[in-house]
Amino acid sequence: MINSFRAKPKPFLDTARREWQFESFAWLLRHCGGYPKFLETLPVLPIEEHFPDRGMSGHAAAAALFRRVRDHAGMADWPCIVEPRQGAGSAASAEGIRVCHYDPGQRQPTVLVAHFARELASYLVETFEDPPPGGRTLSGPVIDLAAVFIGFGVFIANAALEGGAGDLSEGERVHALALFCLLRRIPPESLDVYLNPHLRKYLRLAARDLAQYEDDFRRLRSSSASPAAQAGENFR
Repeated sequence: MINSFRAKPKPFLDTARREWQFESFAWLLRHCGGYPKFLETLPVLPIEEHFPDRGMSGHAAAAALFRRVRDHAGMADWPCIVEPRQGAGSAASAEGIRVCHYDPGQRQPTVLVAHFARELASYLVETFEDPPPGGRTLSGPVIDLAAVFIGFGVFIANAALEGGAGDLSEGERVHALALFCLLRRIPPESLDVYLNPHLRKYLRLAARDLAQYEDDFRRLRSSSASPAAQAGENFR
């Protein structure tokens, strides 16, 4: 007798980590205009259309890359600049301008884009009044997740192999990218060509697993903006 029942996909992440990603996406949606606003977010890709600047080197190249990342993040009018790192982290100048630092010895564009995306994601979530799901102790992982949420999942996932910093594991980053794609109704396989080869299988497995949780996606798609976001305080 042929078994007509399809086996359930093997869980890509354990329940706690999967549920945390769903809860964190819901938190981000509330503070960033809700699901209708999220639909304006497109995946940022390593293509000339998204990063057309050529013929520069050193800080000029890094600054041009930062401006592109800032624009794609929907934060073009946020007061922030980029400088080579001499200390650590990011800081606000006396004029209230956020200064994002980078390692001047880093030459990998993928790693730099991922780093700038995390810096801007950190800037974004710092404007939220309530802490992320799990509390402030999960601020590092939620910054990685926020960078995926604002469209930089391909870079965040690829940077794991190239030594890019981050608090989520490689599998967690790919799972977040799959969540982004399914929530945005983008076929995950459409990103294959832009991912490191071994990540393509991970993305398919994560997407297959996540497809079981349509109720969770339905709740995310019904998300509306928080009162603060409706007032325009956190819109990107």
